Amino acid sequence: MPARSPVRGKAARRERRFVRTAGFFRALPPLVETALPTRLKGIRHRARSSQAQWFYADPRLHFEAWWHANTGRLELGLHLEAEPAINDRIAAGLARQLLMIKARLGQQLDLEPWDRGWVRLYETYAVEVFDATQIKRTAARIAELIVVIWPMCQELRKGDAKIRLAERE
Repeated sequence: MPARSPVRGKAARRERRFVRTAGFFRALPPLVETALPTRLKGIRHRARSSQAQWFYADPRLHFEAWWHANTGRLELGLHLEAEPAINDRIAAGLARQLLMIKARLGQQLDLEPWDRGWVRLYETYAVEVFDATQIKRTAARIAELIVVIWPMCQELRKGDAKIRLAERE
């Protein structure tokens, strides 16, 4: 039997992006919650076959781990999927603090507008294997993102609530 060309093998792997990820995304939520400090406990989650989300009161403002099968990359970050005005207000506040966020979490984070008036602060990683090591690494990183970014979002939401109250008066 002839040996397979390394180039052909890589091309075949790129074409075949079907990876079973449901177990990976189901395993993340309890590890993320365990990694969070007491002040951030009580986070809720939902997991699907190719993504998991963590949120507090409003599920439209959530942290997400999302497998992009077509590129072989795992996205981790904050998704702002509320009304565009709320998303824009929070995103503007995060943009003002982006240098500090990147200093704490790394330069690979991007803040960008997205579909339907949504905004995301995210990073992506190439992932070949969804094993126990990757589960632990991903859960720790999601927890780290939540610890740094969520308190900022809470403060920005308080400002949003004050603006709404002032508008009513």
